[in-house]
Parts: sequence; structure tokens; C-alpha cells
Amino acid sequence: MRPDPHPRSIQHNGDVRLAGRSTLRIACAAAFLLLATLAAAPQSPQSPGAAAQAPAPAQPPAQPPMSAEDKANLLSDQIGKLMVKCVNLLTAQDPLSLEYCKQQRDLADQYPPHFRMLDRMMAHDEYGIALAAFAHRHQALEEFDREVSLAPQAVKPGSTEWSTAYWHRAMIYSELGENARADRDYRAAEASFRKADREQGSSAADPKLKRVLRQHATLLAKEGKNAEARQLLAEAAK
Repeated sequence: MRPDPHPRSIQHNGDVRLAGRSTLRIACAAAFLLLATLAAAPQSPQSPGAAAQAPAPAQPPAQPPMSAEDKANLLSDQIGKLMVKCVNLLTAQDPLSLEYCKQQRDLADQYPPHFRMLDRMMAHDEYGIALAAFAHRHQALEEFDREVSLAPQAVKPGSTEWSTAYWHRAMIYSELGENARADRDYRAAEASFRKADREQGSSAADPKLKRVLRQHATLLAKEGKNAEARQLLAEAAK
């Protein structure tokens, strides 16, 4: 019998067929697993309208804007606390007073227009005093200039605050050697103090007025105006 000329080919073909079936089974199993995985995964919508959109997060209700009066009250509480620290440190001659007095001044300048004008005056005055106490005279003068400019909006001539604003600026002018300006401010302070005394029906000079009169007399004496200086000293002695 003649041997089969292609025994290896048959065997080989059989192997190919078997291998083909195995590969097909593996491919089918893999496809099944892939389909199962896709089925279990969350599906993204095919289009913007294909699925319901998630609701937008709720917005908090809009708060009404703070009124000028409420803002002024809030600032006033903070300024009051700073003022206590400013004054206490000034009394103790502590350089830290400069920082607290400045914070007080900065907050007072944030008051809404026409609110707490007296508080603004006092904040500039106290920061000016702190600056002067530690030899920052030119910066102190700027604070007293601002205080004097606020006075007509905050107080009336004859009030202690009006008189004090001019008095403190006069002292700085005197220390800086600006005698003409110091003389002018001393006179303004004296006139305001005298007005208060007349309105109160008092014949004796106010203790603060007495100090102003003596300081003014010293300035006049330096300029050789001795007669006027003596008159002021006589008034201060009453």
C-alpha cells in the first residue's frame, strides 16, 4: 500500500481546526465578559436630552445689604475697644500705643459719610497725640489738620472738642517753630473756651483754658510781646 503522501498535512490541519475552535471559545468568553462589564457600568447619556440633568445646587438666599447705620454701629464697637487700648497705652507712655491708635483712626475713617463725625475727630486727635508723644511731629500735625477740618461737621464752637482740636494743633505748630500759626490756633482755642464759659455763666477760666493761656503767653513772650503775654497770665490767674 502506498503511504499517504500528506499525513503531516492532515494532522496539521486538524491541529489548526482545534486551535481555531479554542481561539473562538476564548474570544467568545472574552466578548461575554466585556459585554457583562459594560452592562454593569453606569451609562453616560447619548445626548444632553437623553437623561434627566442633575438639579443645580440650591443657592443661599441673598442677604440684604447692610445699612449705613448698621455699619456705623458695627464699626463703633470695634473702635471703642481699640480706643481703650490706645488711651491706656498712651497713659503708660508705651510705644505700642502708636499701633492701636492708628488702627482706631483707620477704622474711624471707614464710617459711612456723615456718621459718627465726633468719633472720627477723636480718633485723629488720639493718634495725633500718640505721634507727638514719640516725636513724630509732622505726622501729628497731619492728624490735627484732619481733626480741625472735621470740627465744623461734628461740633460747634464753644465745645470742648472744638477748642481742643485747635489747642493741640497750636502746640505742634509751636514745637515746630511756626509761631504765627501757633498764635492763630491758640487764639481760636481761647475764643472757643471763653464762649463755653460765657454760656455756662462762669466768671472763672476753665482749667483747660488756663493751660492754653499760659502756653500762649510763653509763645508771645518769646516774640517780645510782653504786654499781651502778661494779660493772658492775669486771665489765667483768675
